[in-house]
This record gives sequence, structure tokens and C-alpha cells, in this order.
Amino acid sequence: MSQRFTVMGAGEVGFYLARELSQEGHKVVVIECDPVQKARVEDALDVSVVLGNGAHVPVLEAAKVQNSDLFMAVSSSDEANLAASVLAKRMGAHRTAVRVGVAEDVTVHRRFYEEVFAVDLLLSTQLLATTRILNYVLGHNTLAVEYMAQGKVQLRKIHLDRGSILTRKPLREIDMPEGSKLIAYERRGNLVVPAGEDQALPDDAVFILCKTEVIDQVERLLSARPRTLGTAIIAGGGATSFTMAKALTGQVDQVKIIERDLDRASELAAQFPNFEVLHGDATDISLLRAERVAEARSFIALTGNDDSNLMACLLAQELGVKQVIALVQRTETSHLWRKVGLVHVVSPRRIASERIRDYVQSDYSVNIMPLERGKIQVIERRLAPASPAAGVTLAEMNPPQGVLVGAVVRGEEVIVPTGEDRLEVGDSVLLFVQEEHLPTINLLFPGRDPAALDPARVT
Repeated sequence: MSQRFTVMGAGEVGFYLARELSQEGHKVVVIECDPVQKARVEDALDVSVVLGNGAHVPVLEAAKVQNSDLFMAVSSSDEANLAASVLAKRMGAHRTAVRVGVAEDVTVHRRFYEEVFAVDLLLSTQLLATTRILNYVLGHNTLAVEYMAQGKVQLRKIHLDRGSILTRKPLREIDMPEGSKLIAYERRGNLVVPAGEDQALPDDAVFILCKTEVIDQVERLLSARPRTLGTAIIAGGGATSFTMAKALTGQVDQVKIIERDLDRASELAAQFPNFEVLHGDATDISLLRAERVAEARSFIALTGNDDSNLMACLLAQELGVKQVIALVQRTETSHLWRKVGLVHVVSPRRIASERIRDYVQSDYSVNIMPLERGKIQVIERRLAPASPAAGVTLAEMNPPQGVLVGAVVRGEEVIVPTGEDRLEVGDSVLLFVQEEHLPTINLLFPGRDPAALDPARVT
């Protein structure tokens, strides 16, 4: 069925979204403040274009935003995107999706932004890109991630290779890392809350709820990743490089950062005292030789310049680095990069576009778990004094198969509970429940009516 979409910003993300959605027969209106970009969109796409700033009411009125099934604020300005989301929702847009740059805006502050700026889907290009790169560098099989409790707990969807321990043993024989819990299997689009005797098959996906600090242990257990990850070299010292360096802390044997600006290199050296921060140009082959780049396992080019990233990766590859990864902003040239030998090309804007497309195609579900198809709901309940679950351990409560207590938020503490953990009055409890067990949940956890929730909202 045809829908109406409004896209604010005709850059890489907006242009891709407008093209794909219009080709599917939807009505698309693009808002763009640059006359040159406006002309480009009009020449290339069968869409309506409104010239102006989408954070201004008259511009939104001209775009008839009140009729939008989805308003997508994906311009290069985070502030304008957030302001436009509030205005669009107040003017009648059914839903809004907003692109921001900084990863922490999603991992830590997501709920606050969603509530204040009336955002239905908040995504960070920086976070999406670093997650994809970490998959490559660490050998992870993560397909999607959701964050909750200010980033302290994550729900991960992980693809299982043939060699995964979950495909070789039943669940009861697997010692999952403390602070983690297997929530469900996904097989051919169907979700199953597993019992102890259940065993996954190769190419299944599993949903794992775990504390952020044990993610690497979970991935090591479930994935056939290398035991030794050697040295990772990051070219560039900008915001994405900083996020990547933080993510690699404790994950690889050594991290080196190459930054051409002396002041920025000094800042990074102070922030990462255990890393080697080099002042220099990553496209200088004499520097790469002197720093023995050939011995590195991974070379990640994250400068703000596509051409510099290409050149640095080609030089690193020529010196013998097996895994080279380049950050690319101009996705229309990425296929050329692969032809000249780059194995991994990561485009933050293309990944963001694909995430929004997934959101539309999933009938606007922000959850990574296909809740309706799997007949599983994610429910949050605050434990009341009258609840039969108050004051008892999970083992004593003995919930039926199809009911999992995924996480407990108690003040500032987040617990991924085991059978010995005791629930207390005032706890905020996150439950994963198959539809047929909803009456049981209403008895054990009396409260407001069950509602499917985005786990990232639980704080």
C-alpha cells in the first residue's frame, strides 16, 4: 500500500531513501535548503522538493508534513533534525526518524531524546559504523544491537556459524557468561523461547541479553573468532576514531592511532595512555614502514577524507596487512574501492539509510526482535508490594517456559538475573513473554496493561 514520506536533507542518506521509497511507488517529499542539491534531486528523482530549512514551520507546512506516515530528519545538522522532529510530530506527522552523529546520544541518552524531541526511531551514524567495523575486526557475528539502562545492558541478535557451541550442545549444557541470558532462537523468521533441551541449528540467529562488560565473552563463546587479535591500527583521530578506540580497549593485544594534527594527537595520548599515539600522516609509507604496520592484524582508516582512507588502506595492504577497513562517505564510489582490493568498505550513511528502510519494512517496529511474528512481547513492570513475585527468587517463582525475566533495574544497578536472584518491591523488571502466557504475567506482576516495549527505553 502506498504511503507518504517526508525526507529532510538530500545528502547521502536522504537521497538514497527518497530514491528507494519513490521507486516503490510511495509519495515522497524532500526538504532541502541547498538550491544546488534541490536541483539535483529534481533532475534525478520522481519526488516533490521543497526548498528551505525543515526546522521552520512554514517549510514543513509547504511539505504537507501533517500527512506523512514517516518524517525522516537526516540532514547533516543534529540540532536541526531534532528540532524538526518535534515540529513535525506536533503538526501531525504519524512517526519521526532522526539521524544523529554521536554514538552516546543513542547508547546513553536515547530515552531522553526520544521523549523530549518526540522521536520514534533515533539512530547514530557513528554507532552504526563502529558496530559494523567491530564485527569485522573482532570476528563478531552480531546482526543488530539494542541498548538499555543507559547502555549498561544490550540485546544482541547474533548469527550462529556451524562451529558455534550452541549448534553442538543443548542449552542446559552451555555455561553462559555471568550477566548474560539467551532470550530466544530465530529460525526462518519464527521465534522460540528455548527450554534447556533445545539446541540451535547452523544459520539460526539468537537473541542474547547481556551486560555490556561481558559482550566480548559472549561473542567469544558463540562465534568462531580468533583467539589472538594482534595489533589494530587506526588512521585518524576524529570522533569516530575515538569511539572505535574505546570499543577496542581490552579487546585486542595493542592499538595504535595515527593522527596528523599534533594537538589532537596529544589529546588522544592523554585519553588513551595505554595506546601508542603517533603524530604523522597515515598515507606516508615511510611512517608506516617505520612503525611496522605490516605486523598489524587490522588497519582501519577513519579519517574524514575518502581519498586519504583509500590511499592509506592500499599502502597498508601493500605492506602486508591482511584486514583493511575504510570509512567511506561517498557510497557511489565504494564498488570501485572493492575492485582495487579493499575487502571491507563501511559507509555510515548507507548503513543509516538501510536501518530506516528496515524500520519501514518491519511495519515501524523499533525492536530488533520480530515481536508480532514470533508472538513474543517485551513487557516492563514495576514490582508492586501486592505482586506474588515480590520477595521471591526466580527459582521459587518458577515461571513457565515462554516467560523470561531478562533484566532487573534496581536504582542505578542493572541485574541480568539467575534463579538465585530475589526480586524486590520497586524493581523495574523487563520480561520476554510468549503471547499465551500473558495471563500468567498479569498474575505474577500486576500493573498496567502489557505493552510491547523498545528495550532501549528501560532505564
